[in-house]
Amino acid sequence: METQAQNQTDQHGCTERNRRYMDAWLQLIRSYEHFHGQVAALLQVRGLTVPQFEVLSTLSSTSCANQQELADRLHMTKGNLVGLIDRLTERGWVEREQVPGDRRVNRVKITEAGKTLIHAVLPEQATVVESMLSSLNVTEVETLGHLLKKATA
Repeated sequence: METQAQNQTDQHGCTERNRRYMDAWLQLIRSYEHFHGQVAALLQVRGLTVPQFEVLSTLSSTSCANQQELADRLHMTKGNLVGLIDRLTERGWVEREQVPGDRRVNRVKITEAGKTLIHAVLPEQATVVESMLSSLNVTEVETLGHLLKKATA
């Protein structure tokens, strides 16, 4: 139950409740930037960007997907995905394949070279992520994951 003090506004028009939500949001942004930077540095050593890694990781765990399905899974536009697929194709990590009977649709498949790369990178990334979250116990990590899913549902 909210108290009268929580409903009072400060000079910016924010309530105590507003400030609590803003503090959590700002901490989430800071945490994302911190974690993203560490993972990006790891991937850069392998010649990958975070979005490229996301494409390869997704393709390694799913069957052949068309570009629109892949864009939807990755929460990006098909236009952005096309550029990523182009660069990954140039490096031999993915390939496009036309869908029989529909020349407008391309499926995207990870190549053996892409599988080899992602299988080398995933354990390294898992180690870095675990290290970044090492101040939390397993229950706290599970709770964090649950809360983040709940917040984005």
